This record gives sequence, C-alpha cells and structure tokens, in this order.
Amino acid sequence: MTTILAVYRGESIASARLIAATSNPDIVGDVATRLLCDPEGGSDEEETPDIALMHLERGRRQALRRILEEASRG
Repeated sequence: MTTILAVYRGESIASARLIAATSNPDIVGDVATRLLCDPEGGSDEEETPDIALMHLERGRRQALRRILEEASRG
C-alpha cells in the first residue's frame, strides 16, 4: 500500500492549495513517528467522555503505527 504525505497551505481548508506531496518512505515514516510522539496527539490510555472520539483517536494512532511499519520496510 502506498502512503502519500501532502502539504497544503491556505487561509482555510476550503482555500488551501497543494504545495508538495511525497511517498518517500523515509519522510512518511519520520512524520508518522513525530505524530505518534506528539503529546498533543493524544494517547491510547487517555480517557475521554466521548466514546466516539476515543475510538476515532485509537483508530488514527493504529493507522499511523501501520504506516510507520510499512515505511520502515520500504
């Protein structure tokens, strides 16, 4: 599976323009690692009163771990 990392810039999401994109496994792996280590990115162990948001965060972190595994093999 290919993972593509893109950088957009704009005043809002709707007006953002694509600046750069890469599928380089070293860059993708570095960003995935940084996102997983980001203290503001949340933790699987954190409790949240909203069960839907808790599951969303767990799924996001699982996806990042999978991307990191694939990038390290790339």
